[in-house]
Formats: sequence, structure tokens, C-alpha cells
Amino acid sequence: MTGLFSLLQNPACFLLFVYFAVNKCECQTSLNYNTIAFYKLHSKLFETGYNQNVRPTLNSSQATVVNVKLDVLSLRDVDMKEQQMKMLVLLEFQWTDELMSWNPNDYEELRAIFIPQKKIWVPDLTVDQYVGDTSLKMGDDSLLLKVGSEGGVTWNPGLTLQTSCAVDIMYYPYDQQVCAWKIYPLMSDTQQIKFDPPLGVDGVYGQDAQQNAEWEIVSVVNETCDFNVSSGMLPDTMSCIKYSFTLQRRSTFLSLTLVTPTLLLALLSALVFSLPAESGEKVSLGVTLMLTFIFLLSILMDVLPGSSLQTSVFMVYLVGLCACSALSVVLTVLVLSLHHRSDSLPLTKPALFFVQCSAGRACVKKNGPVLRKTSVAPIVFVKECCEKGSAGKRAKGDEVVGNGRPEEVVQRSGSAEMTWRDVAAACDFLFSRLFLVVIILATASFCVIMTWPE
Repeated sequence: MTGLFSLLQNPACFLLFVYFAVNKCECQTSLNYNTIAFYKLHSKLFETGYNQNVRPTLNSSQATVVNVKLDVLSLRDVDMKEQQMKMLVLLEFQWTDELMSWNPNDYEELRAIFIPQKKIWVPDLTVDQYVGDTSLKMGDDSLLLKVGSEGGVTWNPGLTLQTSCAVDIMYYPYDQQVCAWKIYPLMSDTQQIKFDPPLGVDGVYGQDAQQNAEWEIVSVVNETCDFNVSSGMLPDTMSCIKYSFTLQRRSTFLSLTLVTPTLLLALLSALVFSLPAESGEKVSLGVTLMLTFIFLLSILMDVLPGSSLQTSVFMVYLVGLCACSALSVVLTVLVLSLHHRSDSLPLTKPALFFVQCSAGRACVKKNGPVLRKTSVAPIVFVKECCEKGSAGKRAKGDEVVGNGRPEEVVQRSGSAEMTWRDVAAACDFLFSRLFLVVIILATASFCVIMTWPE
């Protein structure tokens, strides 16, 4: 120990000692990356002139086949007004990169590696019908792609797609929509890229996916397609894959909050003429119902697109109910004018005939004709009533006066003469039955049409 200390006191020996110590530490801590399988493989793949901008194929006349698989994670929204659909999807693209292959035996049985997207060739794909606020970009530069030893590449970009969807509003709110969009290359034609979906695999809507409260995805169907594009002097054909989504509306909420109240209000429309004229509420009830139907129409106008190509059956039904309410208001004003007409004005023969025919007062009652004193009725009508009357009823005081012709029936009970109020009551009776029949037929037709697609 004393000898070592004495040697270190010599400057030359001290420097020599430090030199050997440092070299020994560097030899112990330094690593040779060329001996690690991943680094060795990475150097072999990318340091030999690989270019991510060039389609990786040994035969340039042979197209790169891209397999596509779609996984729908959630349906975010279907905007009927803007005719747009928004969903979150996960796409899986698979193709063969002929320049990305190696023998696993040479790299410690390394059969797959993960490479960032910016370092490897990916197809130039986009989505048709995309209407998002920003430009569509599939994947990200930092997204990792799985590359197998045989050159198979798997790319899984996730997308929030906002696409246009031509909605069919005819059977709203029991409608079924079919929305479709396509994936196709921006510049590559069929001689460079072709789509080939996995056999027997359509789009998948996972059981663990987030359910939409308003819409249900019934099915997702894919199909390959080709379309022609004009590029310069020669037309090009591009390959594409089309996804069709069948969406069924969950209509329970709208049935309870929109359809059921409308049907109940429709039945109330026929009760306007059953309300007594003395109440003073006949016109106000009709106007209230008409304004209610107009309010329901405004709700539909805020939800449905303003298109004349298709018409909603529900909207036509509401317009019909609104028209019936407006007509009921007009007829109610007419009935009230008859009800409040002065009794000094004589009744006309058409008015008497209308009352007798609509209310059936001459032939329905068991006690015989009830025509008031000095009331004049048509010969045929009174004759029919007299033929239905019994001989006992005539014995009690009813008789035909004049020249033996049944033109005037006088009731000896001394009841009051028929007035314009009777005419108004007869009008109410006729209109109430007529409107009830019309509304029931319209409502039944509406229900049949809405359930017809099912």
C-alpha cells in the first residue's frame, strides 16, 4: 500500500493510472446497439434507402390490395335539420409492404415490430360525404403501425366522422334512415390501390359501444365499388369501399310527447259543435285548438329539414287538423249567427227541411210529428211521417188541415213555434257528426300509413 502511494506521487504514474481507470469504466458501461435485434432490424429496414412516399412493391404494375374493417364505437348524433350524421369509428387497414420483410431467425425470433406512421408508407385515403369543420386526416404521425416479418402492415386510425346523410322524413317519427359514406384514395387509381374487405365481415357495432338515446344501428353493410374520374386526357378508375348504415329511430319518447297529444286534440276538435251556444266558449275552443295545431307544426318545422322533395305524413296530418279547426271556427260563427237571429224573422222552407232531416224530429219521437203550429213542411216529408204515425196518435189531436192535403200539421198541445235556435241546434248536430267521422277516418288513415313500413 505504501509503494502504491509513492507511485501516485509521481505525476507521470498518476496520469497513467487515471487513463487506464477511465478506459476500463467506458468498456464496462458502453453498449453495442448493433447487437440488439430491434436496432439491427431497424437499421436493415430503413438505412437501405426506404422511402415512405413511394408505394412499397417490387412490381409496380401490380396494385396494392388493402383490406378494410370497420368498428363503430358510438353513434354521436343524427341531425335531421342539417341532414348530417356524426359517429366515432375505428378503422383497420391491412396491406403487404414488400420492402418490410425479414427472417425472424436472424433477429432473435422477432416477428413483429411497431413503427411510427410518419416513417412508413400508408395509402392516401379520405372519406366521401365528409362535412366536418376541419380537414379530414386519418391517423397521426405518432400513431404506431404493426409490421409483421412477412411484410403485413396493420393500421388502426380512429376517426370522428361527420358526414352528410340524405334523410327520409316521410314516416317521421317512426322513420328508418339509411346513411352511407365511402372510403377512397385521393390520387391512386385501381392500378395502384384496390380495396378488398375481409370475406364475411361487415361493419361491427360492438356490444360495449356507447348506445345512442335516439337512434339504433340496425345493420352496417359494406361493399367494394369502382368509380370513374376525369384526370387529364385519360379517364381513371378508382377503387372504393362503401359503408351503409341502417338507423332505426327510438320513437317511444316522441310517441308519448308528440303523437299521443295530437291524437287526443284531434278528437277534441269534433266536440266544438257539442258545446252549447249559451256558454259563449264555442269560438274560443275552436281557435285554441287551431293555434295548438299551428304550434305543433312549428315544432316539426324546427326539427325536420325544409325540403319539398319529401313530405312528412305527420305534417300533412297536422295541416289537415289545422284546416278542420279553421273550418270549425267558420261554421261555429255561422251557427252562432243563426242561434242569435231574431225570432221575428220567419223560417224558410229549406231551413225547416234541413232541421227535420238532420235531427229527425218529425219521425224519431214516439209521440208522432212534432212540427210546431203554422210550421210548413214539404208535402213528401210530412206524408212520410204521417204514414209512420199510428191511428191512435191522430185520435189524440193531430190532424191535417186544409183541403185534405198534408201541407200543414197542427199540434193541439199548443207548443211554441219552431225558431232559429232549432236550426242552429240542428246544424250543431250535423256538423259534430260530420267532423267526428272525418277526424276518425283521417286518424285511422294516419295510423295505418305510419305502421305500413313495419
